[in-house]
Amino acid sequence: MFGKPNVKEFRFFSRIAFPLRIFLLLLLVSTLLVAALGKYLSASFEDYLSNHVRDMAMNQAKIIASIDSVVTAVKNRDTKRLAIIANKLGTGSDFDYVVIGDKNSIRLYHPNPAKIGLPMQWSKPGALERGESYFITGKGSIGMAMRAKTPIFDEQGKIIGVVSLGYLVSKIDSWRLDFLLPLAGVFVLILIILMLLSWMFASHIRRQMLGMEPRQIARVVRQQDALFGSVYEGLIAVDPDGLITAINRNARKMLGLSSPGRQWLGKPIEEVVDPAGFFTEQIEEKRQDVICTFNGLSVIANRAAIHFGDELLGAIISFRSKDEISTLNAQLTQIKQYVESLRTLRHEHLNWMSTLNGLLQMKEYDRALAMVKGESQAQQQLIDSLRGSFDDRQVAGLLFGKAQRARELGADV
Repeated sequence: MFGKPNVKEFRFFSRIAFPLRIFLLLLLVSTLLVAALGKYLSASFEDYLSNHVRDMAMNQAKIIASIDSVVTAVKNRDTKRLAIIANKLGTGSDFDYVVIGDKNSIRLYHPNPAKIGLPMQWSKPGALERGESYFITGKGSIGMAMRAKTPIFDEQGKIIGVVSLGYLVSKIDSWRLDFLLPLAGVFVLILIILMLLSWMFASHIRRQMLGMEPRQIARVVRQQDALFGSVYEGLIAVDPDGLITAINRNARKMLGLSSPGRQWLGKPIEEVVDPAGFFTEQIEEKRQDVICTFNGLSVIANRAAIHFGDELLGAIISFRSKDEISTLNAQLTQIKQYVESLRTLRHEHLNWMSTLNGLLQMKEYDRALAMVKGESQAQQQLIDSLRGSFDDRQVAGLLFGKAQRARELGADV
C-alpha cells in the first residue's frame, strides 16, 4: 500500500531516456556534494569566526585592563578621564564598544553617558571576585553582542574593576556575509560547471550508445549472439589492432579451435589464424569472394569494414570452405538439369496432347487410339530399358529427361 507511489515514481524514472537519467543523477550528486561542502565550509568558518572574535575581544580587553592610566582612573573613579581614554582607544579599533566598571560592576564609563553609575549587564556571578576572564553572548544595553570581560588589577594585584569589550552581532553577521556571499558565488559557478560537464558526459554516453537504451543494447547483443550462432558461415570480427572481438561456432569449427568463443576474445588474430593477412592488411577496404587459406583450409572469404562516422572500428570477415561451395555448385547444376528435363517433358507432353486433341476434333478416333497406344508402348519401353540398365533411379531419371530433350530437338537416340 505504502510502496505503490515509490513503484510509480521508479517506473516514471525508468521511462526517462538513459542519458537524461545519467544527467539528472550526476546533477543530483553534484548538488548534494556542493551543498555538503558548503555546509562544512560555512560551519568551519562559523567556528573560526567565533574563536577569532573571542580571541580578539579577550586580548583587547586584557590590554585595556592593563593600561596604567586606566588602572589609575578606575582607582580614583575618574569617569571623565576614563571617557577620554576610551574614546582614544576606540579610534582605529574594530570593536564596537567598551564599558569599564568598578569592582562591584558599577559602570564608570559607557558610550551612553546616561548609563554611567548603573550596574553592568551579563555579569557572571563570582567570576569577578575570583579574577576570572570570560566571554559571553547576549543582548545588553547597546544591543545583541559578543563580549569579553576581564578584571582590572592594581599594583598590589587586587581587583579594582572590570573591562567589558564587545562586538555587535550585526557586525559579525556582516563579516559572515562578506565571506559567505563570494563563497556562495563560487559554489554556484562550480555547480554550473558540474552541470555542463554532466550534460556533456550524458551526451557523450548517448552518442556512444547510438541513442539506444540499455534494454535495447542488451536486445541487440542477444540478437547478435543468435545471429552469429545461426549463420552457417564462419564469422570473425577484429578491431583495427587485429584483436578478436567476436567469433562464432562455425568459425571455430572450421579453424579447428576447441575452446569456447569467449576465450578467444581479445587475442591477436595471428594466434588464431595462419596466415592472418586477410584480417589485418588494409581492413578498411571491402573484399568479396577472395580465395584464401586459413589454418590449411581453403576457403572463400568476404570482408567488410565497420565504421562509426569517420572512425574505423574494425572489420568482420565471413568465410566458407571452398570444397563445400564446389559441392553446392555441383548440386545446383544437377538441380538445374532436373528442372530442364521436367520442362522438356512438359513441353513434349503439351505437344502430344495438342496432336491428340486435333485428331479427336477431326474425329480420327482410330488414329488417336493408335497414337495413344504407340506413345504408351514407346515410353514404357524406354523406362523399362533405363530401369534395367541402371540401378540408380536418379541416373535413370536424368537419362529419361535427356532422351525426351533429344526427342524434342529431333535427335535420334
